[in-house]
Amino acid sequence: METAKDLFEHELRDLYDAEHKLVLALESMASKCSDQQLVDGFKTHKKMTEQQIARLEKVFELVDRKPRREPCAGITGLTEEFSKFVSDESPSPEVLDVFAASAAKKVEQYEIQAYSSMVDLATKLGLSEAADLLKATLSEEEKTYSEVSAAAEKVGKALS
Repeated sequence: METAKDLFEHELRDLYDAEHKLVLALESMASKCSDQQLVDGFKTHKKMTEQQIARLEKVFELVDRKPRREPCAGITGLTEEFSKFVSDESPSPEVLDVFAASAAKKVEQYEIQAYSSMVDLATKLGLSEAADLLKATLSEEEKTYSEVSAAAEKVGKALS
């Protein structure tokens, strides 16, 4: 890897992998939670994530690359943390909901930082159309973070 464009393409593949992994993780999280607001939120975010994958595929087209995935260790770690907690700790439904909301916040923060970095890199490379597509997703991730934070506060009160 020698250029900023090489880095951009690497990070694009990483995000592409992350979003694919999140589609599966969101489905799993929705199936395990008991709070209907969380379940609905995860299902909605899954649909949004599928749209974000399509948007990333447009970015690949803009840089004349075939969409492919680079294993995203960050998202893998976050999704494995949730799965391990569920299987190893056998949490009550209320505790699981709180943990799921917290896990979702971690994922959203990760995605916000990843997309923010990609917008900056696309802008520096003069890839304005790609930057606009990435900004659209960044905006969605920031909105989702706010929604998840509100849901986390609500389910957290159930443990008080």
